[in-house]
Amino acid sequence: MRVPELRGLRRARRGGRLGRRAAGQSLVEFSLVFPIIVLLILGFAEIGRAVFAFNTIANAARQGARVAAVNQLADVTECDESRPIEDPYEPHWSIRGCAILAAKTIGINTSNVSVAYESPVGTTLDCDPTLHVGCIATVTVTYHFTLTTPFVSSLIGPFTMSQTSSMPIERVFP
Repeated sequence: MRVPELRGLRRARRGGRLGRRAAGQSLVEFSLVFPIIVLLILGFAEIGRAVFAFNTIANAARQGARVAAVNQLADVTECDESRPIEDPYEPHWSIRGCAILAAKTIGINTSNVSVAYESPVGTTLDCDPTLHVGCIATVTVTYHFTLTTPFVSSLIGPFTMSQTSSMPIERVFP
């Protein structure tokens, strides 16, 4: 005596009626799940891009603050830290120049970098208008992040990232 389930399996192997139903069912399931999987993959790619941009502007702010600790030239010049600045009218590196160079992969420009100086908390040191050793140099880098995936960008939209780094001035120049 034959078991009815086995007959159905044999028929499915031979391309019978049951095999076509299973193939159609899996096609429908795939068509329902595939857009969700693609959306998840694209979402993870966008998250990766956002984390990269955030880390890049954090490094740019840190690099600008490092330069601001020893060189208070805010004008944009090149960023060649291997050459010392002997003449303030011919600088080889500046705060904004080094911050822009640190974030060149995402396209930071001068309008994205701001520099401010303030007195340390709990002291009577006056840092305005004359800078002194010990004043706090604060560099802020902002970036307008836009998602590239069409459907995800319509859900979330562009947003602005900002990172700030502060360091005390170790040398006043110029």
